Amino acid sequence: MTMTIESSTEILHDFSPRFLIYKDGRIERLRKDVVVPPSYNPSTGVHSKDVKISPGASARIYRPDDIPDNTKLPILIYYHGGAYCQFSPFSIMYHNFLNSIVSKAHVIAVSVDYRLAPEYPIPTCYDDTWDVTKWVLTHPAGTGPDPWITQWGDMGRVFLAGDSAGGNFSHNMLAQASRAGLLSPTTKIEGVVLVHPFFSLGELEDVVEFLSEGKMGVTHPIFHPMGDPVRMRREVECERMLVCVEKDDVLREKGTAYYEALKGSGWEGKVELLETNGGGHVFHLWDAKLEKSHEFLQVIASFINQPT
Repeated sequence: MTMTIESSTEILHDFSPRFLIYKDGRIERLRKDVVVPPSYNPSTGVHSKDVKISPGASARIYRPDDIPDNTKLPILIYYHGGAYCQFSPFSIMYHNFLNSIVSKAHVIAVSVDYRLAPEYPIPTCYDDTWDVTKWVLTHPAGTGPDPWITQWGDMGRVFLAGDSAGGNFSHNMLAQASRAGLLSPTTKIEGVVLVHPFFSLGELEDVVEFLSEGKMGVTHPIFHPMGDPVRMRREVECERMLVCVEKDDVLREKGTAYYEALKGSGWEGKVELLETNGGGHVFHLWDAKLEKSHEFLQVIASFINQPT
């Protein structure tokens, strides 16, 4: 006799619109994800491949086609968003965005994959993003595990960028690289782009505490670097930063507060604030065909390609 065990439909935790947890332990993510393999994209002329870096972390690496001999390109390390619990570099919207930014900015890009909460509670995702960031930053000149980075990547022109939770990762990975002593004149994070970044926000406190199993709240330094401007100034070891906020975004206030805190901390770099109007949170990912999405993409590419 074959017995069928039916999944429970009784909800234990409801974190709509992100995910549901049922009493039988099943997790249902409510925003459906479409993943795509690495490929050559003929419309952008960009190649991609996947690499495994640690037991929990991997990355999708991108490069433009037809790179001239002896040419070194800036390296962009990109951290995807999704409230710590959704999406990956293999999601179609991130894959398409990375193809576009690599083509527009002419960079080598490393799109970071990390394990998601709640299956892997915070700070697992920070450990994974650090594994990938450290892996990139410790590529020796002319040698190393990835031939695309060693052949074409300029370790003196590394950029970090990310949206939403990925914007938070961008700040924290910059700080961790500084604390670890990995940065030097030859291995340098030149700039950082925070796109609609997630920092402390009271109305998401329950989600953050749940995803960290009660170990962290929104006032934790990971989520609230503005709480210690002296430490913030010391750990932001780059030349320039672009903080992007959106008028119709619940995260706007905290992104602006981050900008003001850094600007007022005595930091000697250049920080810019870009505010868009009417697109909503990460609008450039949800509808890449919008004219304002193309304009936003160009702003990021122009930031990376500013003369040094």
